Amino acid sequence: MGTTFQNIAESALESSELDDCQCCERTGVASYDYRGEMADPSTVANPQLAEEEPKIHAACAHCINGGFVRKDEYEIGEIQSIISTFTSEKEKVAQQYHRTPNIPLMMQREDWPMCCGDWCEYIGAPADYDESVQVPACHQFWNRRPVEPHWDLELKPESLRDVCIFRCHSCDKTYFIWQPT
Repeated sequence: MGTTFQNIAESALESSELDDCQCCERTGVASYDYRGEMADPSTVANPQLAEEEPKIHAACAHCINGGFVRKDEYEIGEIQSIISTFTSEKEKVAQQYHRTPNIPLMMQREDWPMCCGDWCEYIGAPADYDESVQVPACHQFWNRRPVEPHWDLELKPESLRDVCIFRCHSCDKTYFIWQPT
C-alpha cells in the first residue's frame, strides 16, 4: 500500500512537471497531476482566484489527501459504473477516488480496477518490452471489469506507460489495463 497515496505504490508515484500546488500555492513541493477543482474555494490560499478559476491540473499530497480538491464531474461520471458494480461502500470509495491523483495516465478514458470491494493499488508499468509481453499471462485484463483480452498479438505497446498494472490490497490478485494511444 502506498504511503503518499493509498492506491499508488511509492515506486509508481510520478510527480507533475509543476513544482508548486495550484490549491495551497506552496512552492517547492511535489505536486501530482490532478484533473479537478478546488472543493471549497474559501479554504484555499487565494479564495477569490479559486472562485473565478476553480479548475486545477496539479496539487500537492496534502491538498489531495486532505480533501481540498475533487475530481471533475466528467471523471466521476466515467468511474461511477465501476463503483456501482464492484462495491457496496459507494460513498467511501468515491471519496478515495477524489484522493487519488491522475496517475497513471489513462489515454482513452478513466478506468481503475476494483477487487474485494475496494480500489486496487497501481503498482507501475512494465519495465521493458520483454516484461510487457508476459503481462497477459501474469495478470487479469481489466477493461471496466475483468475480461479476457480481445487480441491475439504480443503486448508491445507504443509506450510502456500504455500498460498499467494494479494489485488488490486484500487478496493480492493483479490486473492490467492497456489503453493504446
